[in-house]
Amino acid sequence: MLLLHVIGVETTIKKLVCLGYPWHRLNRWCWLGWHRAAREIEPIETEDISMSGYHIYGRPFAGSLIAEFLLTEVGEAYTISFPDKEERDSEAFRKFSPLGKIPALKTPDGYIICETVAIIAHITDRHPELIPSSPESRDRYWEILSLLGTTMYPAYHRQHHPYYYGPEAAFNEMRRLAQVDQSALFNHVDAMLTPYLCGDILTAADFYFYMMSRWDMNKKIMLDGRPKLKTFINKMRTHPSIDKVLASQPRKPR
Repeated sequence: MLLLHVIGVETTIKKLVCLGYPWHRLNRWCWLGWHRAAREIEPIETEDISMSGYHIYGRPFAGSLIAEFLLTEVGEAYTISFPDKEERDSEAFRKFSPLGKIPALKTPDGYIICETVAIIAHITDRHPELIPSSPESRDRYWEILSLLGTTMYPAYHRQHHPYYYGPEAAFNEMRRLAQVDQSALFNHVDAMLTPYLCGDILTAADFYFYMMSRWDMNKKIMLDGRPKLKTFINKMRTHPSIDKVLASQPRKPR
């Protein structure tokens, strides 16, 4: 079973330095302070996990939000844990997430799914109210979902984690090029919102796009000149399922 226990922030930072955790990300630990002491989770032994129902392996305010949004929207109970880098690099974790990525979703049947689009598909297969009903609308839905997963998500990742892609001297240019891609995508999204991505039905794609929009490094630029996008973002932020999930995250929502 998973075992979570609280340890001191200073001890955690020293441990992460030894593990090679990037310095520019350690300042978040200092900002959190003692009221959000770091969590150390013992390596997963998946065959010993006795939790019933859904369980999400994630990070606060990160890519696991989509699983939380959708499960909350359809009324499915779930639990969540936040594996640290050491656990995500463990052999046990990488058996089901080969690159040590989150999110991953343990299903009530006991198997684990990684990759966000696969997790979305699993949930929507069981809750078709999250996808459009007509063939043309479903095609549009899958087009949007694919665009978000293969183009928009990588653009955000290049901005927030450029060290995965090249030397520090190239960081600013990588971010600039990613923002160029995103600007075209934002224009495309703004044109198709009526008021949601697939018309008047709220789908999993809307939750997915809203999650990504929260990571934008300059929301003013993102929303300027895009009135439908601005209305959409404001409406999604106050949606009951989203509001509930964000309020439950381990630090104050943005």
